[in-house]
Amino acid sequence: MHPSPEAMTAIALIVVVTIALTVRSRRVRTVALAAQWQAFQQHRSSGQGQLLQVARVYQHGRRGSKAVVTWCDTGRQQDAWFWNWHVPAGAFLLVNASSGYGPHSHNPNVLYVQPAQVRAWVPGQAARAAQRVGQ
Repeated sequence: MHPSPEAMTAIALIVVVTIALTVRSRRVRTVALAAQWQAFQQHRSSGQGQLLQVARVYQHGRRGSKAVVTWCDTGRQQDAWFWNWHVPAGAFLLVNASSGYGPHSHNPNVLYVQPAQVRAWVPGQAARAAQRVGQ
């Protein structure tokens, strides 16, 4: 037994509406992320903090995250400890933090970041969204 033409039309309409809503939702999210990137760049231009990107997170603990960060101005990578924050991989941050000895890894140059030292941050997708919106 084949579905009636009315049933096929209804199914097609549901599929079209679902696709349209999905595309619209992605566009809204992309525009919102691009706006976050623009606000982040304005904050960056105020000169408060140094720009880094979280290259990868290798441990989430009860009291924070261990990660490898990349300093955007030099490309240098460094281990970092983010106190009381499960920092997302790929995020861009403006920080005023200091480095010190890491007793667990015996690393003499771990960046220690307290929550109050993060001046601003955006998810990594924000930069890509800004590129898409700008095109």
